[in-house]
Parts: sequence; structure tokens; C-alpha cells
Amino acid sequence: MIHAWLGRSWDEVKLEVEQMFKPYTFQVARPHGKMEPTGNLRVVRVRELDDRVDLILAHESFVKETMTP
Repeated sequence: MIHAWLGRSWDEVKLEVEQMFKPYTFQVARPHGKMEPTGNLRVVRVRELDDRVDLILAHESFVKETMTP
């Protein structure tokens, strides 16, 4: 069931995770460098343990930051 969450929007998955009545943690992955995240957060990794669920989230896309003079 939890593998069906991969690639889905965090807003949708969060409701399902909360209905499990199990503690959960999440981290937001970001690229190195001058990239600005855009778009919705998506679930990219899920790990279910006996006592909790761990999730890794990433933004849908990134744009290069522009420098203003």
C-alpha cells in the first residue's frame, strides 16, 4: 500500500499517512547549488518501520536562480 504513494502529491499522501495512526517523519530533498524549488512536493521514497513511517519528499521542478545586478 505505501509503495502506491511514490510519485504522488504530498498533500494527498499526508491524509492517508495520518489515517494510519502511526508516527511519521519526512525530509525535503534539495539539490546543491543555486537552484530554486518550484511546484508541489512529491513523495520519492517511503520506508515503513514497526514504529513509524519515514518519507522523503522532493519538489516537482527546479529553476536556476538568477542574479540581479
